[in-house]
Amino acid sequence: MNKMTKKFNPVLLTALIATTAVLSMSQVSAFERGGHKGAGGFSRIDVNQDGQLSLDEMTAPSLSKAEKKLTKKDSDEDGFISFEEFQQTRSGTATDLSDIADDIVQCVADIKADTGNDDITIPSADKFMSPADKFASIDTSADSLISLEELQEKIITKVAASFLIMDQDADSFVSEDEFNTAKAKHKASKDAIRQCVDELSADDIV
Repeated sequence: MNKMTKKFNPVLLTALIATTAVLSMSQVSAFERGGHKGAGGFSRIDVNQDGQLSLDEMTAPSLSKAEKKLTKKDSDEDGFISFEEFQQTRSGTATDLSDIADDIVQCVADIKADTGNDDITIPSADKFMSPADKFASIDTSADSLISLEELQEKIITKVAASFLIMDQDADSFVSEDEFNTAKAKHKASKDAIRQCVDELSADDIV
């Protein structure tokens, strides 16, 4: 398939315009720099300052981040990400954890049981799919290239799923308490996963 035959989804375009229109460039830049992770993260995303986050407010910065990611990954500047470009990271080639996915899941479960830390969420083995499978899950047109639209569609789906989990009272908004709870769970889970990957990788070396 010719690279330029990919068509922009009009529904996605409408959603993109609607969600990005509410953000100023300074707010988008702050989110991309990681401002959402530290103190004041909630207020940075809460564009209208009403004390709660809508799905639009959470989605818009991520869509902008997708553009930045494509630009960064697109080394040949053709407007698409090939699998070779997709695999490249700052430290070299992306690590394939799919062979030890089940071991990571069990390790995280053990850490949660041993520590009694309810903030730890036991991941699905699908989280550690191979780079090839991750690429294929984004490349919905199956033309061996990831376009900006495909990248943004993947992010919209991911953010929407996260939003539903964060919105514990199901009122279609995320409060600051819900936001902070989710942030704590994310950190605890990420730390446990990192510990398990390090331990299992060390076992493989030995």
